Amino acid sequence: MNKFILRIFTIISVMILLVTLSCSEKNSTKISNETNLIVQKIEKENIVMGSAVGVAGIKPEQYENFEELKKNVSKEELLLLTNHSNGVVRCYSFWALALDKNANLFSIVKNHINDNTQVETQFGCIKSTEKVGDFFINLVNPKYEDSEIKKLSQAEFNQLDSLLIYKKNNLYAGYEAIENAVPTEYLYPKVRNLVIKNHNQSALVTLSKYKNPNDIELILKNKAKDEDAESGYYSTYQAIQNFPDSRFISFLEKNLYQTLDNDHFSGEWLELYKAIASYKNQKAVELLKVPFTKVQHQNIKEYHIKFVYESILANKCKLYDDLLWNIWKNEDIITLEGFQYLLSINGAKTLELSKKELLSAYQIKNIQVTPKIEQKMFSENLEETMLNFILLNDKVTGYHIIKDKITNASVADLEMYCKKITSFKDPYFNETLFKRLKTTDNAYVYLAIVETLISFKDKLINNRILETRKKNKNMNENWGSEALDEILKKNNIK
Repeated sequence: MNKFILRIFTIISVMILLVTLSCSEKNSTKISNETNLIVQKIEKENIVMGSAVGVAGIKPEQYENFEELKKNVSKEELLLLTNHSNGVVRCYSFWALALDKNANLFSIVKNHINDNTQVETQFGCIKSTEKVGDFFINLVNPKYEDSEIKKLSQAEFNQLDSLLIYKKNNLYAGYEAIENAVPTEYLYPKVRNLVIKNHNQSALVTLSKYKNPNDIELILKNKAKDEDAESGYYSTYQAIQNFPDSRFISFLEKNLYQTLDNDHFSGEWLELYKAIASYKNQKAVELLKVPFTKVQHQNIKEYHIKFVYESILANKCKLYDDLLWNIWKNEDIITLEGFQYLLSINGAKTLELSKKELLSAYQIKNIQVTPKIEQKMFSENLEETMLNFILLNDKVTGYHIIKDKITNASVADLEMYCKKITSFKDPYFNETLFKRLKTTDNAYVYLAIVETLISFKDKLINNRILETRKKNKNMNENWGSEALDEILKKNNIK
């Protein structure tokens, strides 16, 4: 009997020892009081903020809390905090871990593909909401450059995409993975099942890439939930762009005509027009012309035409070229991409329309000469590109445009024209510059003009600036006056 009791006592002692050791191990990785204080401050603000927010780009207190977290919290604690009850704490903890080049981020991300907690974010002036799982994935996405943050390898990210496709989740990244998936025979039944059972709109778009006639009815019957009678077809239109079968035409035509009496525009219309333009046939031309004459509300017409324009550029085709010329000439819609495309078709016509674009009183001529085109004339700014093109081929008209813009251009446009004059160093523009300088009440305008005139390094011009300042009282008021003083002082003009 005594031996039995002794055995029981021994077993209990061993168990107590094991429990004690176990608790000791847990205590070694529990969250410290110091860390909890930082976490509580992050929870109180409860928003994920970058290092510079608002118009002024000020470092917020919340980012300072994050800096405390990075500096003072151990890797083991951060790992535990990626499972904290507060979503913002989880985001900042993962962010801090992502700064460690040796951290195993892939396993953490995988464990959070069902983390649907919404957190508020602010980076710069942009406020938004994002699911925690999406925040994790975006942070370590290899396509986003950030030298400080460790990214997943492309192999890991491909594996993650596969998990997002095959494992049920509600992340935006999951929809994106499905939509961007490369169609394979193995993937097809999974994608089709997602459409039929889950009404997954991203899966519908991917399904359309297979161009399987058996899916036509599925695409035609698709409509996103909780939409009004005319809406809910965004993904349907995208699917048709991938699979422009003739059996969709009547559906597109019917939906197009339903939009013509609307007194507000819809973002779906762009996808509708892209779906029509994807056919690249005479019927598509006919439908793309509809809004030019049949839209009931003129203030809505401009949205239709803009969407037609963007749809044509996304589906360039010789059949659509006349429509593009018409939209530029008569609707005054032109982009850098459109300009470059039309230039490749007809340089002379592009030159004349460019002159008309920059000089409203210009009368278009029917010229036959092939204009010069040089790579250096292109810039990221459409207006500057057109001006460079004009100057290269018709300096007189180009100079006329610059004089007109110096007289009338808004603050936003004036700077580019002033830079042109500075590069030319041609006194031809001086009188025009002084004429505006005499009357302007806008500090940005007179500062730009003064700096342009000073660039000539002419003492007579500098003296004339001082005389003009005496006559224009606006140049002696508020912050503009102080900025002007600095410019004059810097250039030793007294």
